[in-house]
Amino acid sequence: MSESRLPSASIENDFLRVEYLTATGPRIIGLYVKGVQGNLFAETPDVHWATPHGEYFLRGGHRLWTAPENPFYTAPENGLDVSEADGIVSLKSPVDASGLEKEIAFRLDGNCVHLLHRVTWHGDGRIELAPWSITQLRLGGMAILPLSNVEGHAPNRNLVLWSYSSVKDARLELHDDFLLLHGQASEQACKIGNRNTHGWIACALGDALFVKRFAVESGRFPDLGCNVESYVKDVCIELETLGALKTLKKNGSATLNETWEVTVGEFPANLETARIIGGRLK
Repeated sequence: MSESRLPSASIENDFLRVEYLTATGPRIIGLYVKGVQGNLFAETPDVHWATPHGEYFLRGGHRLWTAPENPFYTAPENGLDVSEADGIVSLKSPVDASGLEKEIAFRLDGNCVHLLHRVTWHGDGRIELAPWSITQLRLGGMAILPLSNVEGHAPNRNLVLWSYSSVKDARLELHDDFLLLHGQASEQACKIGNRNTHGWIACALGDALFVKRFAVESGRFPDLGCNVESYVKDVCIELETLGALKTLKKNGSATLNETWEVTVGEFPANLETARIIGGRLK
């Protein structure tokens, strides 16, 4: 089922329009910017896979996940409670077959979108998880993950690679100050992650710059200590942020806040662009 056949709604201001599904999710499927053609988000109507609870449809755009990744906690999305008050849109799922309830609440503010993600556990016993915000952007861009400054003698940077990722992948650039991942389609997936202390990651999309800002939390993180990750294969390039791991009792919640900032301009996919952006976002 494609996104165009699913009920949706949108909110907008003088700079941005954000489109979201109203009958399933929570899912934000569109980010449109004045002066930029088309949807900045990827649209993936044909991507779906089997789960222990039934078929899961990816839909594209922005979703809320949980880490560490476990197929049992990927469940079909059925139904959605949508509310809007004082400019804040809240998208809240019913409890899914795995015992999780997910909510994304957001509001517009000029060229920014402020988001709250909440995962609530309704199963028996305890569960350890981290909220995981995944944004699928259209191909053609370049993910920018800043690294810590090269100072002193102690280790201050980490690079995490997934089992299917190759350090020889032409889309992956490793520099002393940045990890760069290019949004070019391939049958082979590539994913990187690290512990980010800068509080931002970005994607240069040619005629627009998409930035995610987040608080730098303390605590333990999944995926060998990652709080940011980026993934590319054949339909999108992802910018991902992760909260710290929390142990939840029944009805307990974990939250993750972030802000999207969109700038219109010329942002080619190269190291020079990354360094200019890094200088601006310090």
